[in-house]
Amino acid sequence: MNNEKLNIVVFRNNLRIDDNYALFNALENKENVLCLYPLEILEGTNLGFKRCGNFRKKLIFQAITQLKESLNEKNIPFYCVKDISSSLKALFSDYSIKIFYEKEVGTQELQFEQKLENFHYESFYKQTMIEAFDIDVSKSFSNFRNKVEKALKTNKMQIQNPLEFEIQEQKETLNLKIDDEKLEVLSENLILNGGEKEAFKRVDEYLSKYIHKYFDTRSLVDGFDNSTKFSIYLSIGCISARRVYQKLKEYESRSYESKSSYWIFFELLWRDYFHLIMKQSSNKLFLKTGLMENESYDFSTNKQKLQEFFDAKTGIDIIDAGVVELKTTGWVSNRLRQLLASYFVKNLGLDFRYGAAFFQEYLLDFSCASNYGNWAYQAGVGNDKKYRVFDPVKQSKVYKGKVYIKNFLNKEETLPSFDYAKMALKVKEEIFKNKD
Repeated sequence: MNNEKLNIVVFRNNLRIDDNYALFNALENKENVLCLYPLEILEGTNLGFKRCGNFRKKLIFQAITQLKESLNEKNIPFYCVKDISSSLKALFSDYSIKIFYEKEVGTQELQFEQKLENFHYESFYKQTMIEAFDIDVSKSFSNFRNKVEKALKTNKMQIQNPLEFEIQEQKETLNLKIDDEKLEVLSENLILNGGEKEAFKRVDEYLSKYIHKYFDTRSLVDGFDNSTKFSIYLSIGCISARRVYQKLKEYESRSYESKSSYWIFFELLWRDYFHLIMKQSSNKLFLKTGLMENESYDFSTNKQKLQEFFDAKTGIDIIDAGVVELKTTGWVSNRLRQLLASYFVKNLGLDFRYGAAFFQEYLLDFSCASNYGNWAYQAGVGNDKKYRVFDPVKQSKVYKGKVYIKNFLNKEETLPSFDYAKMALKVKEEIFKNKD
């Protein structure tokens, strides 16, 4: 190590320049800056499923490519590295390094951060719209929502304005003894492309056209603009939740506040809630017991039932269509996500962690907090103790599943040949020990 200073920004799910606290602080002292993306975080498996499937991997690679071009214009190098520890050790031998990174939630995410903390570092928790605060993980979302909204109205809490700054050109060209790995070329077609520019474009396009329609269309299972799809960009940090909130308020000021515009804020609150629950509970949502420390449900891991679900062969058309859409596009609507999770756990009695791992591989907008939070919620091991079961056939009828089923199963919707309601009752009594 010598005395020449080098600030290193390690990117993960903050693939942007705008409102990026790690990048801003690394640049603040006018010292040389290097940006790294650790490809190792995309590798590995979970219960037989890939930690990161090709849909999300391609989205990330697109975002990295765009970010790299933007930083390179300012002579700031951006390298993709295979192994963060060996890369940092190599840099440490030539420079006095300091690591800047954004903290995340998740067991593997925290394990990765320990590698960074072997060096001099500065970290920031900026994943949420509101500033992180301690919450009672046993309380419901309604309790959290009421507390936040009351605090906002009384000015006891404020949503910070997004951080804005200009990047000055870095004068020195660094001579680095690490390799910049080439990104794999993937053939998957994405419903939206990755990148900071694309994120801003989607937010502006949606809010300019549909800000006052969201509430009425959000639960429909078929149709591209029924939902915002902001989650795709929020999940890998092409845009921050604070910036989305600011944009929402801008478009409300240009028109008016409505139930639909409020409901977009409501969804951002749900996202914050799951992040803070994961953070506050020390990642208990990954466990079979979830947040229920004193009670455990004997969920099944029956291989045949699991495979039939993952192969879209349950015999429930709306469920099978949802699985097909997810596996072929990387997307499925929020309504279908709830239906799939409910059927998986409450009708089939299967271990929710396998369903969550399945979603993790295929979802374009996978976020460990939202994904596992929602699955634990459906499995009765989250914060909501009320027992709910969705009727998939009824839900299909209400939310226009007929066209959707035709699109993804290439057949007309037909009624199941078995009593799925009786299955749900059996699961309720035998697994959840609930005979009410």
